[in-house]
Amino acid sequence: MWRTWGNRPINSTSLVATDPTTATLIAEVDSTQLGSTSWPSGKAYQVSWIVGASTAAIYRLEQCLSTGLGSTAIRDVVLVQVPAGASPQYVTSHYLEPGDRLRVRSNSSFTGSGTAWISAEPMM
Repeated sequence: MWRTWGNRPINSTSLVATDPTTATLIAEVDSTQLGSTSWPSGKAYQVSWIVGASTAAIYRLEQCLSTGLGSTAIRDVVLVQVPAGASPQYVTSHYLEPGDRLRVRSNSSFTGSGTAWISAEPMM
């Protein structure tokens, strides 16, 4: 995809979640940060996700249309498996619609610590 030097990435905060459950938001970039409410027809983004855990874990990298945790709130989800003590980076492309948010959750509860960071870069 084409991009210009003026495209500034939007970054989440980097959090450490202890004993996360499926309801724990480990990282999030919301519609206010993205400014997505001002794009009536949507916008293409390249998204970098860095996720890690003290034990083996499966994470949900989600593009969502609301704060809800149910499947009706999720536009797109990528499941990634993370080995213990590692923090791999995943890169995806998304067409974000008005009100969308990006977030990281654990696919199932686990004992230990989990971390995540999201960086979204507009492609046009």
